[in-house]
Amino acid sequence: MIIELFGPPGAGKTTFARALTARLRERGHLTELKLSSRPTERQPVLDLCGAAAGRYQNAVIHRLSRPLGEMLTIARHPFANSRDVKTAVHLVRLLPPTSIFASIKNAQYISRLSHAWYEKSDAAHIVLFDQGFVQAVCSLALLAGVANDTPIANALDYAPISDLLIHLKAPSELLRTRLHDRRRLQSTIEHLFEPDLKTSLASISMIDRLHDLLLERGRSVLSASSLDQRSLGESVNMIEKEVIKRLQNRAQRSSVMTTARVAASPHGGNRHA
Repeated sequence: MIIELFGPPGAGKTTFARALTARLRERGHLTELKLSSRPTERQPVLDLCGAAAGRYQNAVIHRLSRPLGEMLTIARHPFANSRDVKTAVHLVRLLPPTSIFASIKNAQYISRLSHAWYEKSDAAHIVLFDQGFVQAVCSLALLAGVANDTPIANALDYAPISDLLIHLKAPSELLRTRLHDRRRLQSTIEHLFEPDLKTSLASISMIDRLHDLLLERGRSVLSASSLDQRSLGESVNMIEKEVIKRLQNRAQRSSVMTTARVAASPHGGNRHA
């Protein structure tokens, strides 16, 4: 089962992903968390000296080295590489960014996302992405500056579909405050990897557009919040129940299919026939 989170920057996707993963593991469900890499989502570093400076430098190095390592891993699997590159190229063509640098950067990111996604698509356990294809489509739509919903809808139709979609919501004013604070704490290097403040703020309305388009296409989208401990706890409880219900339904379907295959076998399930 693949669970995918999406929402505007600052909505608390990573915080919620970690909390939900911890809860599912506590309940005995094997759960794998696939986090996006953003140094500013680690412990904020206000005083860059001594050990704090070392943690900050390690975060930046990780942000630089992780994509390279993932691309090298993909290169070892030619078939998967072809599939992942095709996915990335098609999505970028549907929603082409206005700059070549942004096109290349997003194509590389989507290739890595596609590789991780398909690698886990047949997993028996739960795999949770704090940012998946819906978030990637949001980024491309913002960079392309499209006003028409058609290419955005086409991109959503083309992208791989998760088993469960969770929309992280937060009030616009709170998001603006969080984004301003995040931008203020970022270094010049980090600014190269993150969207500018204007783009981040524009994502608030873009995510709402994506939510509506997903509903129009019959996709089930659950809303959650991680504004504070109370809202986080309530949302985790709600999503946990939904995940368990879907796992039970999947197990029942699997049991029915197994029974049907046995009944259709030459011996009709009778070992002594």
